[in-house]
Amino acid sequence: MKNLEKIISGLIIGSIFPLSLGLITLSIWFMFDKSESRPLIYLIFGVLIGGLIDLKFIKSWINNRFNLPTWIIALIYIVYNIFVFGFFMGFPVFNVLLGLLAGYYYANRICSNKIEPAKHLKLINKLSFFTGIIMTLVCISSGFLAIYHNGAAGMIQDLLGLPFEVTRSMLWMIVVIGGLVLVLITVLLTRFTMFKIIRNYRN
Repeated sequence: MKNLEKIISGLIIGSIFPLSLGLITLSIWFMFDKSESRPLIYLIFGVLIGGLIDLKFIKSWINNRFNLPTWIIALIYIVYNIFVFGFFMGFPVFNVLLGLLAGYYYANRICSNKIEPAKHLKLINKLSFFTGIIMTLVCISSGFLAIYHNGAAGMIQDLLGLPFEVTRSMLWMIVVIGGLVLVLITVLLTRFTMFKIIRNYRN
């Protein structure tokens, strides 16, 4: 189980630089070059630089994964939310799964550092609040895109196979209720994961 956690943490931490630098170099191509023959070159260049950074530091990062500053872990979580949000073109459902990963990591961090049980609930509440806030921002961004995108109502109608037209008021209702549900699921998933891992560690 410990090896699995180490592999998962290594993949999460180790992917951040290749993905981030690949995205940055691809953005540079989009803003300054736009030649259709070169986007892959920019992407590969960014990923390779990220890979070289990993070769230099990844072993140290993995060995000290539970002692990294909290702000770095928070930044990694935010960056992955941006990646997932962009990859699924503003559809926020899959961002919920990041709450599970956050709970998984932080619960193992609590157990590894042998933090006293009296502080567990406070840390669980703080992390759940954080993942809930980030998911709220994701849902707001997604809702803004849906409300102001002319084809969003038709896309939802086709996606759900609805026999009636989705009106603007219905779209608002879907955005608000759907967003609240996703935020709640993210918070509960974070809390459930942390409670389960900490309980298993105690036993």
